Amino acid sequence: MAQAMQQAAHSTHDFPALRGMQGGRACYTIMCPLRLIPRLFHYDDTGLPPEERAQRAINPGRIPEIADYLTQNPDSYILPAITASLDQEAEFVPTGEELVPLVGMLRIPREARLLINDGQHRRAAIERAVTRKRELGHDSIPVLLFIDEGLKRSQQMFADLNRHAIRPSTSLNTYFDKRDAASTLARCIMQEVPCFQELTEVEKSSLPLKSRKLFTLSAIKNASWRFLEKRKRDDASIDDHVECITFWAAACKVMPDWLESLRNPSLPMQLRQGTIHAHGVFLQALAVSCSSLRREAAERDIDWYIGRLTPLMEIDWQRSNPEWEGRCLRDGRISKSHTSVELLACYLKQRLGISLSEDQRQLEDMFSQ
Repeated sequence: MAQAMQQAAHSTHDFPALRGMQGGRACYTIMCPLRLIPRLFHYDDTGLPPEERAQRAINPGRIPEIADYLTQNPDSYILPAITASLDQEAEFVPTGEELVPLVGMLRIPREARLLINDGQHRRAAIERAVTRKRELGHDSIPVLLFIDEGLKRSQQMFADLNRHAIRPSTSLNTYFDKRDAASTLARCIMQEVPCFQELTEVEKSSLPLKSRKLFTLSAIKNASWRFLEKRKRDDASIDDHVECITFWAAACKVMPDWLESLRNPSLPMQLRQGTIHAHGVFLQALAVSCSSLRREAAERDIDWYIGRLTPLMEIDWQRSNPEWEGRCLRDGRISKSHTSVELLACYLKQRLGISLSEDQRQLEDMFSQ
C-alpha cells in the first residue's frame, strides 16, 4: 500500500485543493508556489493565428513592468489568481468526512498539460521575477483549474473570463496608487490647489457631458509629470511637489473661468463645450510650454509664476477663435494627439515670451506653411 502511494506521488503533482462547481463543471482552487508556475503552466505559441490559440498574444512590454513590481515590492505585492485548464482528468481525494466534496488533495498527472486561460503575462513575469529574486519562489499564487474540453472550450473560457472585465480608469488608478510617484504628486496637487480640489474628477478619465468637474486626476498627473520633464519611472522630491503646486496655483489665478467655475456649478459644462482651456490637451500644453520656466530664476514663488503667466488672461479661449483650428481642433473637435499638444504648447510659448526649442520651431514652421 505504501509503495503504491509512493509511486502515485512520483507520477503526479499533488496540491491541497478546494473543489467546487461552475456551470455544471467541477473546478479546483489550489495554491501554487511561484517557482513551479513556469514549469507547470503553459501558454499557446503566440506565433499561431488567433483561430488556433486559446488566449491573446503575449505583449512583451507588460512583462518587465509586472516583474519589476514583484521584485521591488517583495513584502507587499498582490497577484490575482491564474485561471488554467487541464487537458486530462485529475484525481481529487477528499481529506475528511465533514467536507467530503469540498476539501482534499488534487493529484495532477505529471504528463498533463496545463494551459493558462487568464494570466499568461503574470506567468511570464513570475518566471522572470523568480530568476532575479529567488526567495520569491517560496511565495504562492492561487490557481483556478478547470478540466479542458479542447481548444474550442478554452477559447470560450477566455471570452467568458474577459466578457465583464472592466479596467479601472486611469484617474481611479491614480487616486488609489500609493507606489507611483506621479500618482502621489497628482493627489497632492489636487489637495493643495483650490480650483483642482473642487473641480477634479477622480473616478473617470473622461468627463461626462453634464459633469460639474473641469479636470480629471489623470490629466493633472500627466501634465504635472511633463512640467517636471520626468520619465516614467522617475521619482519626485518634496521640492518637485512644491514647484508643481506653486505653478498650478498660479495658473488658476490667471484663468478667471476656472475660478468662476468654483462659484457657478453649471459653468464647467459650458466651458467644455465652448472653450479649449477646459480640456486635458490644454493642461498638457501649458505644462510643456512652461517647463523651462523652472530654469529662469533661482527663486520662484506664486507671485513670480503669476507674473510670467499673466499674458494668458488676454487670450480668447473660445473654440470659435480661428487660432485653434489645426492646432488643437480638428473640424471644431478637440484633438488630444501628441502633435496637438506640441502645437498648442508652441502657441502658448510665443504668447508667454518663451523661446521655442529647435524641434518646436520646425513644427511651428510646418504648421504655418
